[in-house]
Amino acid sequence: MEIRNIGGQPHTDIAGAAEFTCRSEATVRLKTSPKQREQGSGWPAPVKQDKKSWFPIDELKRVRDILLPQIVESARARVHQVNLVGDPEELLPAAEFRKILDISQGAWDFYAGRSKAAWKRHEDGYLPLFDLEEPAPTGGMTRYWKRRRIQEWINVRGGSVQDPDRPTE
Repeated sequence: MEIRNIGGQPHTDIAGAAEFTCRSEATVRLKTSPKQREQGSGWPAPVKQDKKSWFPIDELKRVRDILLPQIVESARARVHQVNLVGDPEELLPAAEFRKILDISQGAWDFYAGRSKAAWKRHEDGYLPLFDLEEPAPTGGMTRYWKRRRIQEWINVRGGSVQDPDRPTE
């Protein structure tokens, strides 16, 4: 890491910015590009000196200590803890479960499809094992989960529900 005093402030080069923020040099180049900064990356603009890019260390501290933790937090599950009011034994249809998770129909279909093998083994898959399955009037199957089971599954699952139909932010 090379440090240089520019305008009374300590600055570091691209390698130092990468080391300081625990990101790759490629990420630093990308996030500090004019296009990414215009789109709100939150990263500082480099100062050009002697054909090199220099980054103010104070701004990199803000990125490391404030911006990056915010990005990590926003990537977490949209639903961490829920308290579903009502009879815990009430059976809720898939459409209601999907609304609670706030995912698209396409994402639901994807997760249900990925869950079928586990469900055949009477295990949770991408989605928890349903409590009741019955033929749907229009063909296929309608699945129901007890409110209690949905709540428990949401509150103990790790990671996040990523909707493949929703653009990333």
